[in-house]
Amino acid sequence: MADLFTPLQVAGRRLANRIVMAPVPSGLAGRDGFCHAALVSYYERRARAGVGLIVTEPLLICEPGEPAAHLGIWHDGFLPGLRRLSAAAHAFGSRIAFLLEAPAVVVPAASLIELFLQAAWRALAAGADGVFLSIADDGALAQLVSPRFTASNGSAVGDRIHPVLAIIEQIRQRFGRRLWVGLRMPAAELIPSGLSQQDARLIARRAVAAGAQILDVTVTRYTPDVARFPGWTIPLITGIRRIASEAVVIGSGQLSDPLLADAVIQDGSIDLVMLCTALRVMPEWPQMARRILFPVSVE
Repeated sequence: MADLFTPLQVAGRRLANRIVMAPVPSGLAGRDGFCHAALVSYYERRARAGVGLIVTEPLLICEPGEPAAHLGIWHDGFLPGLRRLSAAAHAFGSRIAFLLEAPAVVVPAASLIELFLQAAWRALAAGADGVFLSIADDGALAQLVSPRFTASNGSAVGDRIHPVLAIIEQIRQRFGRRLWVGLRMPAAELIPSGLSQQDARLIARRAVAAGAQILDVTVTRYTPDVARFPGWTIPLITGIRRIASEAVVIGSGQLSDPLLADAVIQDGSIDLVMLCTALRVMPEWPQMARRILFPVSVE
């Protein structure tokens, strides 16, 4: 039976354990988009502590419309800093995947696909193990897919997801086993006019068929009256896992208690546990979790 510290093979690469760092902003990015030393150190500390998989904060595939703090991957000039980031993770046995994001701007679908493919090539050139696309946050792909956005209304989710599937398929065709491709997606959007769980299941099935090897299934949209407690998202995520069993499924949702994180791995609800706040405020969380789960008695 697998536990939180059981290694896992993902498309030919070994994860040392089941702990994943969430793709949340570090607060260390600058307006120039470059990966500076302070940011590399931020991720390096989590790798040194034993995180199995680091998913970076969003890397923009095109220049932002207005000056803002960001990490960039829209130009080859960003590669040296991104190589240092990948090397810092690998030095301590962590795997690293770049979350590729397009700002929420109007870009023709064909141009958007090409921009993602160019960014995926740069991720490979920078030494990343994989890339993620996201329809769970507020970027261009989410705006294409979610009925929350006016432009998406009036068409079926199966039609709206086509550009995302095309990106996944073409990344797999171009880079094969050299680069993981994953999709960050909602288990459901628990708000009026949001994606339903039925929509999410359709997206998951089609994403895996297109070549997605990892699904980061989350719940980022919910109304204030939704009850949230440790593990509250797991039943929703498990519903996605059942129909996407060919993929590795990452789950999150207040799983910072090591005993709970270990339990959802052991009972097969999810394959990997993603942590956000816990790793932000306690970078050495993996070491603490190991001490709790595998105490050493001293006589």
